[in-house]
Amino acid sequence: MLARSDTQRDGALEVQAVYSVAALARAANVTPHLLRRLLLANGVTFVRAGRATFVPLSEIEARIPPLWESIKAAEMVRRSG
Repeated sequence: MLARSDTQRDGALEVQAVYSVAALARAANVTPHLLRRLLLANGVTFVRAGRATFVPLSEIEARIPPLWESIKAAEMVRRSG
């Protein structure tokens, strides 16, 4: 298992091409199962790689604008600090 960066430990997300459902759930402070159901309800398309499920950044940007705005804000804070 790979170690997470400090920004992932405190719940903030760094901008990247895809996010695991587990990482998004940690950032939102909900269970991965609940987040997956919410994403499905919003019509988000998932990418599977083995057992892991990922969400492309483009899907977050298009279908969940509040989450996209929070990711952008966290990235701006990370860059300025």
